[in-house]
Parts: sequence; structure tokens; C-alpha cells
Amino acid sequence: MKDTSRLNKSVFLFLSILSLVVLIFLVFFFWYLTSPRIIEISRFLAIIIQITLALFVITVSGGLFLIVLSSITEKDFLFPHGEKQITLKVLFPINLFIGRFFGWSRDKVRQSFVAVNNSLFKATANRIKKGRLLILLSQCLQNYDCPHKVTVNFENCKMCGKCQIGEIVKIGKRYDLALSIATGGTLARKVVVDTRPTAIVAVACERDLTSGIQDVYPIPVYGILNQRPYGPCVNTRVDLEKIEKIVELILDGRK
Repeated sequence: MKDTSRLNKSVFLFLSILSLVVLIFLVFFFWYLTSPRIIEISRFLAIIIQITLALFVITVSGGLFLIVLSSITEKDFLFPHGEKQITLKVLFPINLFIGRFFGWSRDKVRQSFVAVNNSLFKATANRIKKGRLLILLSQCLQNYDCPHKVTVNFENCKMCGKCQIGEIVKIGKRYDLALSIATGGTLARKVVVDTRPTAIVAVACERDLTSGIQDVYPIPVYGILNQRPYGPCVNTRVDLEKIEKIVELILDGRK
């Protein structure tokens, strides 16, 4: 059986390496075009800009090297600061652009981003404080025809079994977790601010997971893609075993 997780990760890592090459070329091209005029203005300014550009390239290159190493091995080689986030913020938009040339959709690149993020989450699991863990769900997991809306209060769930919200509520109570169902990105960010979790397990589509993981940094997020047997945004499902396994990893350190 193929390791689909590894295959998924390889897409984003491959594109990131190509994006880094493109980025380095753009930096040198920028300097080639602007350096004569900058030197005319001030040689000291030219040196400062050179050093800044060099540090930028070194930071992104070093960050990507450690991301690749940590993602492949799922061991913690990352710096405890923001190098990972700088690298992902810079390279991700370029990845989406380059992915088009290989015929890869935005969602395929986003799936790969989530897979890499999850590997880094596992690699740095020992850093996560065993404090308040939040399970953050998208609204579309609830049965579309259900009259008992759980976005305001998940306790409204009647445990009828027509969707998986009831089972997730049971997991939340079993491990004493914070649980929230959000209607969109704005509400999800508000929930994070109000809850102030030490880690998040989020269930959503590729687009929402990708933006959410980046928006709530430095809070670590483990992303689980929802399943869409009836199409996007309606009566979606999730692998409950994945939720429970990652909760146990965070709380008990068990892989």
C-alpha cells in the first residue's frame, strides 16, 4: 500500500525547493537592476541592502532545509522562533503559481501543505504545552437539515446519529477538551482569541485549513481534511479515529 501521506508531502516540498530557486533568482535580478542607482545614492545604503537581502535568502533557505528535514523524519530540527513561518509565508504563494505548470490544482498544493504542517506538528509535539486543547470544526459537518444548530452551542446536539457531531462531542467530553463549531474564518479566529488554546485540532476543507493554520500562528494546528461524499460544504464527514489519535499524541505523547 502506498504511503499517501509521504506522497502528499512530496508535492509541497518539491514545489518549495523550486520556489526557493525562483526567489533567489528574483532577489539577484532585483539587485542587478537597482544596484547601480543605489550605489550612486549611497555606497553605505547599498551595503545595508545587500546584507538585508543576503540575510533574507539565508533565513528562507535555512528554514526550508529544516522544514524538509523535520517533515521527512518527523523529528524536531526546527528553530524555536519564526523561521518556519517566514519560509512558509514567503514560499507558499509561489508554490501555488508554480503548481499550475505541473497541472496541480490549488487544492492539491493545499493538501500537501497540510500534510507537511501535520508532520511538523508531530515533530514538535514535545514543545506543546499540555494546557487547553481546542477541537475546531467547520459547520458543514452538521447534518444540513438538522433544526438544532450547534454553531452557538454544541450542547444543542441531540446525538441523533445523522451526522458525526455527537461522536465528536463525546470525544471532547472524554478528554475534557474545548470544542467549537465555526461558520467561517472570521468566527474561527474569534473562537481562537476567546479560547486561547495551546494547540488546535481543526477539521475543514483545504482552503480553510491552509489559511487558518497560517492565521493563528504561533499556536500549533493539526489539520484534518473533511470528507465530502455529497460535495463541498454540505453533510461532510471526518475520520474520527484521526481526531482521537492526535488528541492522544498531544495529551499523552503517544505516537
